[in-house]
Amino acid sequence: MSMRQKQDGNSGFTLVELLVVIAIIGVLVGLLLPAVQSAREAARRMSCSNNMKQLGLAMHNYHDTMSSFPLGSYNLREAWPASGSNWRALILPFIEQGNIHEQLEFSYSSHFMAGGAAGADALLGNEILKYLAVPTYACPSSAIDMFENAPVSNNSEGAMNVMYVGIQGAARPVPGGDPNKGTADLGHGWSSNNGMLFANGKIKMRDVVDGTTNAIMIAEQSGWVDGVNRTSNYYGGWMGSRHPRPVDGPSSWDLWQTGTTCVRFAPNSQIVQTGATDRMYRNNTVINSMHTGGINVVMGDASVQFITDSIDFLLLKQLCCRYDGEVTTFPQ
Repeated sequence: MSMRQKQDGNSGFTLVELLVVIAIIGVLVGLLLPAVQSAREAARRMSCSNNMKQLGLAMHNYHDTMSSFPLGSYNLREAWPASGSNWRALILPFIEQGNIHEQLEFSYSSHFMAGGAAGADALLGNEILKYLAVPTYACPSSAIDMFENAPVSNNSEGAMNVMYVGIQGAARPVPGGDPNKGTADLGHGWSSNNGMLFANGKIKMRDVVDGTTNAIMIAEQSGWVDGVNRTSNYYGGWMGSRHPRPVDGPSSWDLWQTGTTCVRFAPNSQIVQTGATDRMYRNNTVINSMHTGGINVVMGDASVQFITDSIDFLLLKQLCCRYDGEVTTFPQ
């Protein structure tokens, strides 16, 4: 047999060898895929953290300019249906969205894009908010629809589902001090003004008695509710308060607000918010995310921390209250 014939007879893979190679490649891909997915989620979580850091810095720049933190949410009129807006619109100039802010009508708005049957004056120049996506307000890990798809008559269609919510405070019992201070059991769930961002009121740095490192100012609200594509932030990102009354003011029973939440449930709790139960949770929309194991939060000093789903609930409420007098250590 010639040398050429020997070479021809030994060239190439057998079918068995080929199948073995394919099997090995499949095993390697299976081993590497979770690592790749984990790395991608870590990058998305870091991007979310960077967004929230920008929000924290914006809050402090707002405070430096206006001598206070912004209103959590607000309204300018007693009439219903009506709503003003919330802190998310107020800090737009401080997250490089000044051109949008300058075009908004803040002095009078019957809906500010949400909150009931739309009238002729429902938007008053705020149409620019429809289908406006502000990158700083979106968590990259979230699968929530970017925009509300409510009927046009509700006037929230096209409003961005902002994925970060202001913290009004904590529901009773408030840890430390007077258990009745700073909270109210209203017709739309618990509401509070013992946090940093609440309805129809604002605070200065000095009002954070526990220290800004010990008070949560903003939390994620970027996860699904009940495992379906329904956001906890169900009126969209721009609506404010139903009434101009403070939480502890007269006739505040019917007060509800969006853009902020009174923490009543653990992170990522699965709470039904439709039908008859919807009304009692409007002020207590759940803080949640699609990150594994917890959520990002912005503290009063603009730092960003990660809270696990298993955090002690009493500790969480202490961190949501700015003046409970408790010395808290953030869990690592």
